[in-house]
Amino acid sequence: MDERGRFLAFNDLACAQLGCSREEFAAMSVTDLNGPDSSPADRLVQAQRMERVLAGELVEFETTHRRRDGSLRDMLIRARMIRLGGEPRVLAVWNDVTERRRADAKLRQSGERFRALIEKSTDMTILLGRDLRTLFWSPSATAQLGWTPGELGSRGLTELVHGDDRLAFEGALDEARLAPGAASSIKVRARHKDGSFRHLSGTCRNLLDEAAVSALVVNVRDDTAERSLAQQLLQSQKLESMGRLAGGVAHDFNNLLTVILSCAEQLESDLQEKGTVALDDVLDVKQAGARAGDLTRQLLSFARQQVLSPLPLSLDAVVQGSEKLLRRVLGEEVPLVVRTNAPWSIFADRGQLDQVLVNLAVNARDAMPDGGMLTIETGTADETAQGTGQWVILRVTDTGTGMSPEVQGRIFEPFFTTKPVGKGTGLGLATVHGIVTQSEGQIRVDSALGRGTTFEVRFPRTTLTPAEVSVQTPVSLRGDEIVLLIEDDAQVRSVTVKALQRAGYTVLAAASGQEALGLAAAHHGRLDLIITDVVMQGMNGRVAVERLRVARPGLRALFVSGYTHDNITERGVVTSGRDFLAKPFTPNVLLARLREMLASPPQP
Repeated sequence: MDERGRFLAFNDLACAQLGCSREEFAAMSVTDLNGPDSSPADRLVQAQRMERVLAGELVEFETTHRRRDGSLRDMLIRARMIRLGGEPRVLAVWNDVTERRRADAKLRQSGERFRALIEKSTDMTILLGRDLRTLFWSPSATAQLGWTPGELGSRGLTELVHGDDRLAFEGALDEARLAPGAASSIKVRARHKDGSFRHLSGTCRNLLDEAAVSALVVNVRDDTAERSLAQQLLQSQKLESMGRLAGGVAHDFNNLLTVILSCAEQLESDLQEKGTVALDDVLDVKQAGARAGDLTRQLLSFARQQVLSPLPLSLDAVVQGSEKLLRRVLGEEVPLVVRTNAPWSIFADRGQLDQVLVNLAVNARDAMPDGGMLTIETGTADETAQGTGQWVILRVTDTGTGMSPEVQGRIFEPFFTTKPVGKGTGLGLATVHGIVTQSEGQIRVDSALGRGTTFEVRFPRTTLTPAEVSVQTPVSLRGDEIVLLIEDDAQVRSVTVKALQRAGYTVLAAASGQEALGLAAAHHGRLDLIITDVVMQGMNGRVAVERLRVARPGLRALFVSGYTHDNITERGVVTSGRDFLAKPFTPNVLLARLREMLASPPQP
């Protein structure tokens, strides 16, 4: 174009961008390209640009041109002066950037919308680079954790994570970094600026290869309040369960105590009036005490804290030996079918197995209020090819009402019961589950409403046989040995001393480990065996035995306790074998164990 803005030469693309023919373009000047809203000021700016170009300056600017059809296009123009044949001419190159500008506008709008969402969101958004440095810290993160981006260290969120959770958090980040688009879940505690810790949960997604993001995107929310409410609900449920348990246990124990106290009062009255006692009252006291012991063992079993005395056993023999008892439990309306076919042995506690059978039988009986049939079967399964080993199987099948999936999902929960209030404590199946689990077994259930229920209990096979560890019951329980008894409960100590003395033993009785050391030091004769409680104030039973064995190497020791497995083992006492006896026990059981131990070689 010339210095007046008239077009002298142009290409076809210029015509196409303005939507006109070459003839029309040739008749136009720069002023014809102005938009409809151009003002005198706009025209002045255009004149100034032309002056700068004619002065030899390269001028670049954006403007709006009007096409012949009236539409407007955004143009990027570069103009400079050149000379052709000695005459000054203006060379202008323009590009239509209309679509680019529209895309930029949409991108800005999208970015503003994204920024608004991030700033207003209650969820925290944190962007981490490949080196896990914090690239972006959303305002919601500041609002919920108190830290501003400037107050964070170079590692940001990583430095705020609780020390116990840091390894898991870094593992989640590593998992997300494995592949583009990969995601991992996050559950951590992060330190608030006030020093407290907040529970955060969410996800981390790998968008490192996304050009618009180039980061690991961590989206988390503060669920501290929800967790607190959940814990309160759980505590409330526990308290409710404990209340139900306390009610059931108190009911059973009160019944037992009623029997014991009533019989004891009658015995006292008979002795005062007649000088003799009724055998029936004595037997009732004994049976009530045995039932009380069974109840405590049941509570410990479902808690998996029962002290076990496992031996190689034949499951077939256990089932056959319990058949008579189970028929009495079931009654005449529920016939019992027993099929035994398990030649392999298991390593388990006989009393616990009996309890499993009785509890499953009682549960089946209650599921058949109108009568039915109970089938007990044993068998084996060799699944070594699948890597699970060899199993001895007990199946208990009833033809009762069956269970819904919802009930099946809760049957092993302590205190859960579908029976009316006062009809069950919810400990039966929880006890079975505890026993089986403590015996390293498995339990499965198959049931449906209206089609009955099958419980399948699996115990690992043992290569030992019952005959290898069988112990011959001694003919006589009497002895003439000297026994040191350490028991801090006065009543238990008194009845144990009487039982031992009646059987012919000489007894040195101490109320504590320290007192026992003094008695042993003052006793210059032989000492054959120690009977000691495990858990006592001051010196416990294990320590007392170790101290006594310094002066008397190889001294035999029988540990007794009514505490749980954990309370005993944490004091260094092994709760299996013949050197441990769980309370409660009867005099005959104690005396039989003493004869067994005294017949064995001394301790090394």
